[in-house]
Amino acid sequence: MKNICFSIFVFLCLFSSISAQRNFSNVSLVPDGSVAVLRVNWAHVRNNEKLKPIVNADNFVKISEEIGISEAKVGEWIVFSGISPNSSSGTGMIISGDFTSQSVTQFLKSKNWQAKKIGANAVLVNSADNSYLLPIRNGLLAVGTKEGMENLQEVLAKRRGSLIRKLPFNSMWTELSASRQPVSFIVGIPQEYQKVADIAYKVAAKLMGLASFRILGTVLEKIGLVRSLGFNISYSKGVYPTGLLAMFDSETKAWLASGAVNLLKNAPLAIGTRAKNEEEEKMLQSLQSISASYKGAVLSVKFDMPEDVVIR
Repeated sequence: MKNICFSIFVFLCLFSSISAQRNFSNVSLVPDGSVAVLRVNWAHVRNNEKLKPIVNADNFVKISEEIGISEAKVGEWIVFSGISPNSSSGTGMIISGDFTSQSVTQFLKSKNWQAKKIGANAVLVNSADNSYLLPIRNGLLAVGTKEGMENLQEVLAKRRGSLIRKLPFNSMWTELSASRQPVSFIVGIPQEYQKVADIAYKVAAKLMGLASFRILGTVLEKIGLVRSLGFNISYSKGVYPTGLLAMFDSETKAWLASGAVNLLKNAPLAIGTRAKNEEEEKMLQSLQSISASYKGAVLSVKFDMPEDVVIR
């Protein structure tokens, strides 16, 4: 059997109120030692060939097959990660859907996975690659590294906090979840990394297939240094509508970033830029779709990424 922890790592590298609690969904299980979360509504994305490359869907399908779950029975999956692009330590994937813990356990034992315990929780371990699987309840499990599963077990035992219950994640995730888009991402930048201008994009690319999302990189370049960043992506009629939130350490910085992003919309017209080909024309149209505003220290940006300049 392939190394599931490595598969998750490759997957990563390629890429208040009751209502608020519902929005948090199973993201509330992500340990507070993580810094980045990707949530995918697989029931929606599995049938959308335009969105699947963005979330490295092929890798997810391989992982689900290796643990004995049909991807067609999965409703949602969540990947959590640390900030290092060179380490899989502390990473994991939370999977929910129509399956039983017993069926998964029986399948893995037939593949020579060994039963062990992490705290009070039974886990299954693949000794060949040290992959860990933690059954939580029927229809819900987690898989990943030993450290990742230990951290998640601490959340289940209420000895450790959830990432999405702390600032700045909770308020940003509530806003992102309210739009109910099929793909959501959020990253909080640790203090020691906050002076690295492109760290947010690097972490986003670690979880998602964003290499050819040119306009997203352009927008993030204009935004600059942030405390935390999140965005939603969907697909409709040849474009990827994207909503982005960025939290700064002051309202002044959010205001300046808002002005810089809005300038992107007017810059081509101001300097008389003309498209040299169809791809450049679509890129200019994409820039024209940008709108940015701010409230307090939070910047909100909306734009459309044309399909023709996204997926190659």
